[in-house]
Amino acid sequence: QNVGVKFWKESSDKESMANSGIDSDRTATLTRQANGTYTLTLPIKQVSKLGVTGYLSGLTIGDVTYDGTLTGDFNKATAVLTIKNLPASVLTGSDVNKSVLVTCNIQMDLQVLGEINTSARMCIWNQK
Repeated sequence: QNVGVKFWKESSDKESMANSGIDSDRTATLTRQANGTYTLTLPIKQVSKLGVTGYLSGLTIGDVTYDGTLTGDFNKATAVLTIKNLPASVLTGSDVNKSVLVTCNIQMDLQVLGEINTSARMCIWNQK
């Protein structure tokens, strides 16, 4: 099913930096698996922080890290991050007050920086 996905800052009603890593021109999907978990297929684009580019590579919810699998190409605007085994609680609806607290893992292109983490509140909702 097609879903909307948005990341908010942890303590305000402003968008999180991680939100700029979502390619809003393409559609995200959330698929329920037979075992009751969900797979999020998220179209992504590169983010820039301090002049260095990177991309969303996974999410941490509570103590569990969900690493994504990157396919496609940023230059061709076909990059997609697939995150498996997400709990049903990620389908929150669009109300930020019901959002899930997550840590967004952002893989930076510069090896020295490696992966940086940013806390955010995530909303996922059904789109007709």
